[in-house]
Amino acid sequence: MRLKEPFVVMASVALGLLITGLILGQSQIPHYLRQLTDHPAPDYSPCWHPDGRFIAFVSEREGGRQIWLVDVTTKRPRRLTRTGNNWAPSFSPDGRWIAFISDRAGQPHVWAMRVDTEAEPRQLTKYHEDSPAWSPDGSMIAFVSRRTGEPSLWVMNADGSMQRMLVRMPGKEIRHPVWTPDSKRIIFWSNIAGEPSLWEYRLDERSLVQLTEVSGNIEKASCSASGWLAFSAAWTGQWEIWALPLVGGKPTQLTELRRQAREPALSRDGRYLAFVSDISGNLEIWLMETPTAMWLKAERK
Repeated sequence: MRLKEPFVVMASVALGLLITGLILGQSQIPHYLRQLTDHPAPDYSPCWHPDGRFIAFVSEREGGRQIWLVDVTTKRPRRLTRTGNNWAPSFSPDGRWIAFISDRAGQPHVWAMRVDTEAEPRQLTKYHEDSPAWSPDGSMIAFVSRRTGEPSLWVMNADGSMQRMLVRMPGKEIRHPVWTPDSKRIIFWSNIAGEPSLWEYRLDERSLVQLTEVSGNIEKASCSASGWLAFSAAWTGQWEIWALPLVGGKPTQLTELRRQAREPALSRDGRYLAFVSDISGNLEIWLMETPTAMWLKAERK
């Protein structure tokens, strides 16, 4: 595996971000933000269903960590998991399955269950794992495993077979893998270069590329089919959501709430952004429309 230098290629589609008015006062919530969950217990880890009608999330509202499904239109929540603690949901591209982490068998393993039936979930791994991510073509699931001691990046077939390690950096952390739309690259958080940054692993080339030049205080990312990457970073002193075209360019700030905005989840078409914030006083799931430029396919010229 060879380590490549960071690439800097300006995107052909500029972000016409309209964040004027996104500044939040002490008692005012911007009118274009829509609150999807409302409960004193923490709600977090949003994940869009491929059809855009539902969002899976993790809640502690009934004790422990469980995965729920909320209707984006009605805001009605429905509990999906009930045994043990369950977190880190990721839908299959057809929306019929959801992969997640559960400790129901002891250690945190990757499991998968049908969303539309009461069938028992299937255990896919047998070691200490986290952060499953279903590939857009449906063939593979990326995940983080500690089976070698430190967190490393792994992939497996969607049925749990052919588990193989892609990236291991002794003494370094790897977290939150997410696939690019072509299912050929995996973006993840790591402190490979010292400070936390977003990195891209290219499966065909077996190479690594650093995506974010500004390091430190950066977290979990999300990709849209239109070729945009959203992530949370505290570069301004507060956790906000930023966007970056996958073809290269400079990150642009999407939110300026002056309260934490974290764990972004882009809808498949890139039109909507779900994220976690405490702007209501509790940790809830919020929704906003993205700038028009993010609805378009980002292309390199």
